[in-house]
Amino acid sequence: MKQTHLSKTSKLAALLAGATMLGLVSQSALAAGTASGTSISNTATLSYAVGGVSQTGITSVAATFTVDNKVNVTVVEGNTTFTTVVPGQLAAVTTFTVTNVGNTAQDYVLAAANVASGQTLFAGPLTDNFDATNVKVFVDANGNGVYDAATDTATFVDELAADANKTVFVVVDVPVAQVNSDVALVSLSATTHDAGAAGLGAATVDLLAANTAGVDVVFADAAGSDEVAKDGKHSARDAYKVVSAIISVAKTVTLLCDPINGNTNPKNIPGAAVQYAITITNSGAADASLSQVTDSLNAALAFNADLISGAGAGANCVAGVGSLSASGFGAVAGVGATTYVAPGLATQAVTAGATTAGQNITINYPTLVSPATGALVGGVLPAGDFITVYFNAFVQ
Repeated sequence: MKQTHLSKTSKLAALLAGATMLGLVSQSALAAGTASGTSISNTATLSYAVGGVSQTGITSVAATFTVDNKVNVTVVEGNTTFTTVVPGQLAAVTTFTVTNVGNTAQDYVLAAANVASGQTLFAGPLTDNFDATNVKVFVDANGNGVYDAATDTATFVDELAADANKTVFVVVDVPVAQVNSDVALVSLSATTHDAGAAGLGAATVDLLAANTAGVDVVFADAAGSDEVAKDGKHSARDAYKVVSAIISVAKTVTLLCDPINGNTNPKNIPGAAVQYAITITNSGAADASLSQVTDSLNAALAFNADLISGAGAGANCVAGVGSLSASGFGAVAGVGATTYVAPGLATQAVTAGATTAGQNITINYPTLVSPATGALVGGVLPAGDFITVYFNAFVQ
C-alpha cells in the first residue's frame, strides 16, 4: 500500500503521538475487504493549554493512502462426490463454483482439462484410468445451477464483483468403450484478468515489488489442485465414474419328454419336447432398459403353443397335454442368480409381450406381462436382477 507521512512541528511531536485518531473511510468494508482504489484519510487533533488557558486545538494535515488490489479467487467442486456416467454418454456435466474473494471486480479465464492417469480423488479413493473427450467449459448464464446448452455459452467469467460467485460447468463426452467403475478426473482452473469493461480484459499482473501512489496488485490466492499459491489462479478437481449395467444373455435347453419314454430318461428323438430358456442378467451397478430378443427356431423344431410340462405330459409327450400357458411362454424374474427350473410353473405364464411368427420368436420386454415378472417394469431390469423367458418346442 502507499503512504504519505506529513511532518509536524517538532514542538508538537510528542503531544501528537498520544492524540486520538479519527478514521474517515470513504466506503464501507466488504467481506472480501475494503475495495481497491479506496482513499483512506486520517487526521489527529491536539487539545492543549498555555499558562492555564486552553488554546485552539491543532489538527494535523490528513495522512492518506490508497487501498491496493488483493487478487484472490477460489474454485470449488460442486458436491464433494463423483458424477455418474454411462459408456458413450454425451455432454456429461460436473459443476464448480468460482468465487472472487478479492477486493476488486475481476474477469476470469476458465480452463478444463483431463488429469493425469493414476491421480486420485474422493473416498475410496477414485483413481483416474481414462480420459474424457470433447472437454469444454461453460458459465451458468441464468444462475439456476443447471447446465443448459442453449443459453450457457460463455467460456469465461466477465466482471465478477468482489464477494460474488459464478457456477461453471465442465462438459465432456465418455468413450463408449469404458466399462463399469472406470474413472476420469478433470480439473477446472480460473485465471484472473482485469475487469472494467464488457469482454475479457488483459491478464492481471502481480505488482508486489512496486509501491506506487496508485492501485498496486498483490496475488493472495492459495494453492489449488493444479497450481501453486500466489499466481493469480485457483483450481479444483471433479470425477466422472462409469456406473453401468453389465448385461449377459444365456440360452439353455432342457429335454422334457419323448413319445417313447415320457419324462423318464427321455431322449432327443423325433416327437421329443424340449424347453428353451433365455436369461438376461444385469450384474452391473446401474439399471438397464431392455428392448427385444429375437430368436429363430431351427427348421427341425416346431413351437409348442401349450408350453407343456414334462410332468403333465407323462408318457403322452404330445401337444395339448399338461398345458401351462395359452401363449406358449413362461417367465420368471428376481434378484441375483436365476431361479428358473424346467419345466416351469403355471404361475409363471406370460400373457403378453412374447410372440411367434412361424419359426421366429420375439420377446418384447417393455410389454412383457406375467405375475412372475413384477420386477421388470417397462422393460427396465434393475442392477443385480435377472429375467428368464422360456418356451417349448417339439423335435420334428
